[in-house]
Amino acid sequence: MYEQCVTRELTIDDGAAIAAVRGGDADAFGVIVERYQAVAFRVAYLIVRDAATAEDVCQEGFIRAYRQLGRFRSGEPFRPWLLRIVTNLALNDVRARGRRQGLFARLAPVEERVAPGPAAGRHPHEA
Repeated sequence: MYEQCVTRELTIDDGAAIAAVRGGDADAFGVIVERYQAVAFRVAYLIVRDAATAEDVCQEGFIRAYRQLGRFRSGEPFRPWLLRIVTNLALNDVRARGRRQGLFARLAPVEERVAPGPAAGRHPHEA
C-alpha cells in the first residue's frame, strides 16, 4: 500500500489528484496531504510558534481544503490556495490566544481582590 501511495504521489499532479477527489476518489487527497504536509506545517509553525498547535492547524487546514475543494478553481496552483487556508487558521489561532491572554490579564486583578488573604479563615488571635 505504501509503495502504491508513493508511486501515485510521484506520478499524479495536483490537478489530476483534485479531479480524482472531485470524482469521488477520497484517497487521492492523500497524495495532496503527502505532498504538502511538511510545507503546511512549516508555515503554521512560523506563525503559531508551537509544534502541537501547528500540527492541529495543519490538520484543520487539510480538512477545510478537502471540504472546500469545490471552491478551488481548476487550473490554478493548489499550493498557494492550501497555504492561504493554513495561514488564515494559524493567524486566527494567534488572535484567539491573544484575546484569551488579554481576558486573563483583565481578570487577574479581580481575582486578587476577591481571593482571601493568607490570614483568612483564622481567628485574629491565632497568629
